[in-house]
Amino acid sequence: MSDSKKDVTFSLKAMVNEEKRKVLFADVDSTFADVLLSFLTLPLGTIVRILKKHYEDEQPVFGSLTTLYNGLENLDSVHFWTKGAKSILLHPQSSSDDQRKRLKLDVSDSPPAEYFVCEKDCDESTSFDGESMYHDNVIACKYSKSHSTKRKVAGIQTTPCDDGVFTINTASFVVTDDLCIVPTSSGLLQIVSFLGITDMDKAKQVNVTFGYAEVIALLKASLMSSTPLSDVIFSKTGQVKSTALKLQHMTLSDQIGNAPISNSKKMTLKLVVQKSTNKVLYAQAEEDFVELLFSFLIIPLGGVQRLLASNSLNKCMDLLYMSVADHIHSKYLKTGARNLLIKPKIPHGYVSENHILPLPEEGLSGFYQDMLNLFSSVKFPNGRGKYLKAPRTFMVTDDLTVTPLCIASALSFLNEMKIPMSDVKEVELQIGLKEALDILRASLTSDSALSNGLNLSNQISQKQKNQGCQVQPQVGL
Repeated sequence: MSDSKKDVTFSLKAMVNEEKRKVLFADVDSTFADVLLSFLTLPLGTIVRILKKHYEDEQPVFGSLTTLYNGLENLDSVHFWTKGAKSILLHPQSSSDDQRKRLKLDVSDSPPAEYFVCEKDCDESTSFDGESMYHDNVIACKYSKSHSTKRKVAGIQTTPCDDGVFTINTASFVVTDDLCIVPTSSGLLQIVSFLGITDMDKAKQVNVTFGYAEVIALLKASLMSSTPLSDVIFSKTGQVKSTALKLQHMTLSDQIGNAPISNSKKMTLKLVVQKSTNKVLYAQAEEDFVELLFSFLIIPLGGVQRLLASNSLNKCMDLLYMSVADHIHSKYLKTGARNLLIKPKIPHGYVSENHILPLPEEGLSGFYQDMLNLFSSVKFPNGRGKYLKAPRTFMVTDDLTVTPLCIASALSFLNEMKIPMSDVKEVELQIGLKEALDILRASLTSDSALSNGLNLSNQISQKQKNQGCQVQPQVGL
C-alpha cells in the first residue's frame, strides 16, 4: 500500500459509556461507511493475507482459516497444475476489486489489474483483456497462436471517488459497536429503539481519528469480537491495556441457508478420530475435498454470509451483511452496490471443477464464449478452475492445516499428542453441501473446524440409524 493511502484518516463522533468502556454508537460519513461495507467484498484469503502482512509475527488467528492459508502457502507447488493456480488461492481477486480501488482507503492492498494483449495488428477491441480471470498471460489470440503479448494496465480509476463508492456521498450513518449500520436520517429515537441502545443517560461524546492501523484493527476485531468499535477506540485512548481477542466457540445450528441440498455432489472423507472424545484428529482426504477447503479462501465475506443465510456465528459480519440487505434503503446506495455487497460473484475460472458450494461465477460475453478455445491462461490448463493434480492424498488436521499424507508423519502426529493407538478409530463419511457449509461456518470462528463442523457424534448416530446400526467404525490407522 502506498504511503499516501496509509496517511488517510477519518473523523468519528462516538457516543461512549466511559464507566463500562463501551461504545454505544458512532456517527460516520459515507467515506467511512464505504470502507466498512468493503469488508464484505474481501475474499477470506485476502483477509488472512492482510492481517498476516500487518501484524507479521503476531498474526491473529482467524478461526481455522489462518492455518488453512498458512498450510496452503507451505504446500509445495508440485501438487498444483501450475504455480499460478496456487497464487490465485493465496491472492484471490473479487468482482469488487475495481470499486475498492476508488475507496478513500482500500485495505486490500491489491495491485492494479494487468492484462496481456497481442503485440500484432489485432484490434484491441478483440483482445481477451479482462472479462475473466485471465489477468496473467494470454498465450493466444484470435488470429494466431504464435503472436507475442505485451502487458496492459487496466484503465480503471484508482483515486478516491468523490461521489461515493457503495453509498451516496451525501449520506451519513450511525454504526453500532457490533457494526450494524443505519442511515442517520432515521432519527435519534428510532435508532436508539431499533438498535436497542441503553445507558444513554451516561453517554459522552468523544471525537476519534481512525487511520490505516485503526481500520485494520477494526477488521481484525470484527472477525473475533462482538464489540469491535469498543476494542479499537478504548485501546486507542489508552483505557484498555490489551486488545487480545478470543475466538467465539458456539454450538453450530442446523440452518444452512436456502441452497438446494438433495442433488449436491458427494465426496468421501476418512476421519481419524479419538474414541474417548469423538474429536477429529485428522482427515485422510483426496484432492476434491482439499480443493473444497481451498475454495473457502476465494469467497468474499458477503458471499459467505449469503451461503450461510446470515447465520455465520460471527455477530458483527452477520449484522454488517444484514445492514445492507435490510436496513439501508436503496436511495442511500449507489446503483448496483447492494448486489455487489450481498450477492458477489466469483471471477470466471476460479471455481474448481470439484466444487460443491453453489458459487456464482462472473459470466463471459458472447464474443469470449465463442473465442474461449483460442485463449489459454498460464495459471490454469485450458482456463479451467482446477487446482490440484490428481490423484493426490492429503492429511487435513482439525484446524484445516493441509499437508501431503505421510504415514510416518501421521504416526508422529498422534505420538506428539500422546494419543495411544487403542484410543483411535476411523470413520468414513460422505461430504455434501450441508457438511461443506457446516465446515465453512465452523472455520470462521473455531480452530477445530472439522470436529465442530461435522458434529461427529450426530453424524455417526444418524449413519447407524439409516443403515440399521450395522455400520461399525474401523479401529486403528
